[in-house]
Amino acid sequence: LLSPIVNMATEEPKTQEVKQEEEEMPSLENQDGPKLNRGEKKCRKALTKLGMKNFPGITRVTIKKRDGFIFMINDPEVLISGDNGNQFVCFGELKYDDPNQRMAQAEAAKMAQQQAAARAAASTASSGAAASSKPAASDEAAEDESGITPNHINMVMEHTSCTRNEAIRALKESNDDMINAVMKISGS
Repeated sequence: LLSPIVNMATEEPKTQEVKQEEEEMPSLENQDGPKLNRGEKKCRKALTKLGMKNFPGITRVTIKKRDGFIFMINDPEVLISGDNGNQFVCFGELKYDDPNQRMAQAEAAKMAQQQAAARAAASTASSGAAASSKPAASDEAAEDESGITPNHINMVMEHTSCTRNEAIRALKESNDDMINAVMKISGS
């Protein structure tokens, strides 16, 4: 009984080196692209089995409908049929593009630019007029404020960018009516 056990202990285990061929590492799909779910992966795999091939170089896909609706896919992954090349499959995030809304935004931006230019022109014109009228106003004595509300004077000055004496004079001529005083100063 003892001899078979001893024989087993004395035998050396044989190690064999298995030579493995160096295989290329399969490239991982979409390493930098979006993460794909299982359904998308299955769909792509099924389409490639049908003979569809990757079609690189497409940056944007637009789909125009009869009603004027535009759907677009930015940076899509496009597959093309292998047999005749007439069939395409696009993968990517579908976005809705409304041309009417885009035109309205462009018009609003254009109007804002025109209003800003008009305000800038008006401010330069009023600053030039105010600069020419200020030396004349400094020579004059202060107008009499009796019978005129001080708050009205400040409001007229604020809305018309005129001097205090001009505001007092316009308010006296319009019987302390702020609206008529502003119209009188801005009209002249």
